[in-house]
Amino acid sequence: MGGCESILSIDIGTTRIKAGLVDCNTLEIAGGGSVSTPISYPRKGWSEQDPEELWKAIVQAASAALEGFEASRVSGVIFSTYLAGVVLLDRDNYELTPIITWLDERAHGLPRELFSGVLKVSGYNILHLVDLLRLTGGAPSKTGKDPLSKMVWLRENRPDLFAKAHTIGTLKTWVLAKAVGARIVSPDDAHLTWLADTRGGRAVWSPRLARRYGIPLEKLPRIASPTDAAGKLESGAARDLGLPEGIPVIVGAGDIASAAVGSGALAAGEYHIYVGTSSWIGVHSTRRLLDVRHYIGSLLSAKPGEYLVIGEQEIAGGMIDWILDATGMDYSAVEDAHSIPPGSEGLIATPWLYGERTPVDDPHAKGVIIGLTLRHTKKHLVSAAVEGVALNIAWAMEHMVRLAGKPKLVRGVGGGFRLRTLAKIIASALNTTIEIISQPEMAGVRGAGALAAASLKGSSIESEAGKIPVSWRAEADSNASRVYRDLLQVYREIYSRLKSVFRRLS
Repeated sequence: MGGCESILSIDIGTTRIKAGLVDCNTLEIAGGGSVSTPISYPRKGWSEQDPEELWKAIVQAASAALEGFEASRVSGVIFSTYLAGVVLLDRDNYELTPIITWLDERAHGLPRELFSGVLKVSGYNILHLVDLLRLTGGAPSKTGKDPLSKMVWLRENRPDLFAKAHTIGTLKTWVLAKAVGARIVSPDDAHLTWLADTRGGRAVWSPRLARRYGIPLEKLPRIASPTDAAGKLESGAARDLGLPEGIPVIVGAGDIASAAVGSGALAAGEYHIYVGTSSWIGVHSTRRLLDVRHYIGSLLSAKPGEYLVIGEQEIAGGMIDWILDATGMDYSAVEDAHSIPPGSEGLIATPWLYGERTPVDDPHAKGVIIGLTLRHTKKHLVSAAVEGVALNIAWAMEHMVRLAGKPKLVRGVGGGFRLRTLAKIIASALNTTIEIISQPEMAGVRGAGALAAASLKGSSIESEAGKIPVSWRAEADSNASRVYRDLLQVYREIYSRLKSVFRRLS
């Protein structure tokens, strides 16, 4: 068993980077830093990050976490990263392109052969789909947000850079290349490229899939376990981060797998719900489970040999933020949403501000505020936004339960669960109790820290995650649950009736 005191754990999210010093023995977070991430939208449907600016934000967050702490006490570093980003690196690990984020839709409809042909099911070429499902357990969305679609776009639209690239990497690949000079990807990140054979609870690049979609196999990074050592912290990165050169950097996992560990819900039937800018529902499984129609699939989890069944939703807290900004109100208005009767007196808001994935894979879906009358106030708008997020989660949970079984417990993670009223409304929409972990906004930081602790101490992931404390329990209100049950039927009908209008507006 190795020695371990504290871990610098850095969670690179879509809109914010969070860093914390995680105690190796208790998983308590001793110091923290949070910095907004720079994102640009140079064209309609595009979403990029400048690598240099992103690294500066990482350094700033790390510096805040380390303030007043002796750097020599840091035993290792780990990064949790958002999934489905793509970047091209040259032989010297220099970025040839910006980091194309998971939000980017420029590759909509790619690869073409996957969505064309006479024989189709749910919009997919049936022969391609069957092969992808057999090997990977899933397939790229038609939205173009998956890494494979972005890789094909780069090959077709930037052939000069694509040919020059030594590595076609993800955000995980990029940050580990910055830290230790190695080109690595975690199994969950590799899984989401839909280029890896993930049968048997492990990921191996598929030569057939790479050849079919024109992705050179030799340009893909090495796949390594989340608890493997990626390498030693190199001098430049050590200087930037204010840490000793040569300390171990652990591979880590993507944000979803890290937050799943950080929820402490690792056993069969233990669900977790993440609410941040986006949202997702997750549960571990020993089998790859898939619902193509409702865009629920399985990624390799941080637990060796297991999968994480995920239903991901594009916007959740982002909808609430948008309403608050539009009305000039703050988060106190969210906490005061309970002053409005359940159902917001006939006002409904949908959070489909950037298309949707689960339970409808529709890049054209739009946010809607429906039922507005003169009696409604700004408070009603906030209440409707909160309820819209909860109803969207409840809609997705219906399909998750059909696929993966009833929950034995539900944990809440992500910054959204700092808002007690939001947590209670979600609990009522689901008609269940949600256990909110301590510092839910730091679930990714703590989960990554648990992976690093398991690596450095030679312990199990389960034993480390078992230390994660529950702060409080959000109980369902029976009256509100009845209202939301009926309202969910209306909510589904809104999408059904307007989906053709959404397409016409796109």
